Amino acid sequence: MIQLPSNVWNGDEPEFFDPPENWDVSVFRMKGDHAPPVAEDEIIKALREPTGTRPLSKLAENGGEAAIVFDDMTRPTKLELIAKAVVEELSRAGTSDIVFICANGAHGTYDREDFVKKLGEEIVENYPVFNHNPLANLQYIGDTSAGTPVDINAEVMSYSLKIGLGCILPHPQYGYGGGAKIVLPGVAGIRSIIYNHGVLGGWSAAMAVRDLHPTCQMAYGRVNDENILRRDAEEAARMTNFDFIVNTLVNTKRENTHVFAGDIVEAQRRGVEVARVHYSTQISFEFDVVISNAYSKASEAAIATWPSLCLKHGGTLVVICNSRTGQVSHYVHGRWGMRKKGGYLYLPPPDTLKKAGRVVFVSKYQEKQPWLEIYEDAVRVKTLEEMIEVIGKDRKRVAVFPDATIQKPF
Repeated sequence: MIQLPSNVWNGDEPEFFDPPENWDVSVFRMKGDHAPPVAEDEIIKALREPTGTRPLSKLAENGGEAAIVFDDMTRPTKLELIAKAVVEELSRAGTSDIVFICANGAHGTYDREDFVKKLGEEIVENYPVFNHNPLANLQYIGDTSAGTPVDINAEVMSYSLKIGLGCILPHPQYGYGGGAKIVLPGVAGIRSIIYNHGVLGGWSAAMAVRDLHPTCQMAYGRVNDENILRRDAEEAARMTNFDFIVNTLVNTKRENTHVFAGDIVEAQRRGVEVARVHYSTQISFEFDVVISNAYSKASEAAIATWPSLCLKHGGTLVVICNSRTGQVSHYVHGRWGMRKKGGYLYLPPPDTLKKAGRVVFVSKYQEKQPWLEIYEDAVRVKTLEEMIEVIGKDRKRVAVFPDATIQKPF
């Protein structure tokens, strides 16, 4: 019996997979799969002994206000303990005017229930929490050296102390998340995001006629500081005078296993040194079936298609995705209709899927509207038992990836 994490942000109840006896099954887990969660005192220590800057309470001494920017529901980070620790450190320094801003970038908006899941009831009851709007309430602060117009959430810019909370994960465009990504795209305007992602990186339907920037090709968990999008975002973060970041790594239970705090660039660099090993996954090839579970970033399930590279040509890719909310509404890369594909930088299906002869999409929450274009021609089933019936119980080499949205093959 194989246990697969599932139902992110909605009970996190796992799925149990009992493969047929004739299947030769290999389970590929990331190295940090069973890493233990950080203790509360480790969080406090990180805030008081940060990387590349003064302790958070010292940074807060010269003012009584702070904007805390936190990652959205597309990220698995449980921030309740971290948010409380940050507020306590700010309170020790006399900070009483605190606002929380969700770094939803071009991801649409969230509601009170989401904010409670992310930050905890106590924070939502006692502090104002807002969505970022990439279309309005922006302050233009100049252009980066690469030409990106930097429009940043005006509420964030109005506070003298700016703090970010989030996680470091492998990322298909930036190589790794965390750090300055909380600023651009997190609380940036739509034209900033379009220039950064599209003009610099090349991420759009135009990929059919032009190459991605070399530092963006196969970026997922492979590059970081050399990545052109990250360098641009870090320059933008410096322009905003962003003061402090708290980034974590997570295991496949979404527990925070490491915490890195301090300067928005230096702390992220330190975290990536550990992340390179933590999320790494030993892989093999020429499987008849690859079962790829989308959990931590289930609302961005396209990320879970990379294990198709382990298939035999024409093999079967199974994607498991129990996302009660479906796929994230992405104003830049997303699809906005059946006839008109929408987003400014609409993304076509990834090339990695060309190796698959068939895609089976397993979800309790099927929709007539395609969640992702890559699944339009997929066989859709609601249970793992149905999936087995579709594939057949005859002898097969099968690979299983418990959370392909955060595992990386490099």
